[in-house]
Amino acid sequence: MSQTTVSRTVVLSNRAGLHLRAAMLIAKTVRQFAAQVSIVKSHQRVEATDMLQIISLGAECGAELGIEATGQDADQVLEALGRLFSDNFGEDQEPGN
Repeated sequence: MSQTTVSRTVVLSNRAGLHLRAAMLIAKTVRQFAAQVSIVKSHQRVEATDMLQIISLGAECGAELGIEATGQDADQVLEALGRLFSDNFGEDQEPGN
């Protein structure tokens, strides 16, 4: 049985870009699911469970990234990562907002 790959495009909107804490949260999230996940920036593809590879993308605020997932939990991991990106990894939050 062939597994389908699903993908989503996200825009990095947190001011600090993909730094170590954000990479750690991505890797930790992906490890909770039965799926293989890659992050793509331009022509560079990295494994989403490897923090150093994620940081090597050098993605700054405003960067458009592709997320591709294959496996049993592919849709669920994309949903979880989408929330993580849209919440700016819990950063850029002003007190009272």
